[in-house]
Amino acid sequence: MTRQQVDGHAFHDGFAKGRASGQILIDASTVRFTNDSASVALPLSGVKARLGGASDRLVFFEHPDYPDWQLYTADRSVLKNPHFQQHKSLSRQVAGARRLRIFNWSVLGSVVGLIIAVPLLLVLYMDTVTGWIAPTLPAEWEESLGESALAQYKIGQSMIESEAINESLDALVAPLLKHADNDRYEFHVYIANDAELNAFALPGGYIVLNSGLLQRAESADEVLGVLAHEIAHVTEQHGVRQVMARAGLVLTVQALVGDVNGIMAMIAAATPALLSQSYSRGFETAADEHGFALLEEADINPNGLVSFFEKIIEEEQARLEEIEDEDSKAVMENIMPLLSSHPATQERIENMQDMIAGSDGRYLTLEKEFLALQQQVREAVAAMPRDDNDDMEKDDLNEDTERNSGES
Repeated sequence: MTRQQVDGHAFHDGFAKGRASGQILIDASTVRFTNDSASVALPLSGVKARLGGASDRLVFFEHPDYPDWQLYTADRSVLKNPHFQQHKSLSRQVAGARRLRIFNWSVLGSVVGLIIAVPLLLVLYMDTVTGWIAPTLPAEWEESLGESALAQYKIGQSMIESEAINESLDALVAPLLKHADNDRYEFHVYIANDAELNAFALPGGYIVLNSGLLQRAESADEVLGVLAHEIAHVTEQHGVRQVMARAGLVLTVQALVGDVNGIMAMIAAATPALLSQSYSRGFETAADEHGFALLEEADINPNGLVSFFEKIIEEEQARLEEIEDEDSKAVMENIMPLLSSHPATQERIENMQDMIAGSDGRYLTLEKEFLALQQQVREAVAAMPRDDNDDMEKDDLNEDTERNSGES
């Protein structure tokens, strides 16, 4: 067998600074180090080989008969030297060194893979991750957050409140809220003087119904269907989870291991976003499903939610028809579902209809309570001073409401 020669180094007290560079030669009987000033030959019989240095990139040779010498090389090809196979002890050491190196690289690869995979998985499954974290937030803190957001909303928005209206509102929503009751939330329902066909929920159980929704609704089932949907947003904690999804990796990981202080501070700072955010398609679908289950439990016809969705689609179509420029209309058709806080797609309507198909159809009748509240809201809106800065859309909507009221 031929000799193998590689660049190497040796530690010995006889060298300046205890270390010297030279050549390592491996033959059938020795591992030899040599340079211009010294030479040593370690018999293969008894040589011990091991990996060391950063990332185990160096191969070290030692011999018990030469305790003052330590040879090493960065050329790991020596591990495959056929001379080593002739000595069982050395062969086992070399094989062990190889296995150790493979193991170390495997561990490193796993760590790198986790570093890449964890952020990716958090992004892909963020709804699931926030679903784990949100229930660990204190209920009192969540209620305080919703109360603060509502207070900010009321600064720039007139509300419709009177003892008579509150009594009528309570009479309409009580059968639903009775079944929505849970240990975590106490629900509060308000009416805003806003002509938009909309409603929204805030963390902690605060829900706002627009006067435009109550005026244009055609049944108690429509109003209660919307309310059930908003209650589901609260109980599923979609508001805080939507903001939470924008948290950084560090805050999310901290929350997963039990430290929610950082993520609570981030959500609290983003309170204004709770008033304008749009929910993900997954959250809207979940709110539809949980809202449907609540309506069924309360014996309220879930078809009301379907008809409300149809009203939103009709309104979007009416707005599109007002746009004369075809290019602008095409752009609006694409972005309108994204701008809406409750995108009412045909797919969602079909999903609701599939769920309703299995219903028994025995429902409460709350039309008397609904009509009483609707009339009071119409009178309250008419009695409120009009803002000279109201936009034309609200003027048109109120006129349309008055015409519908006269026809009904």
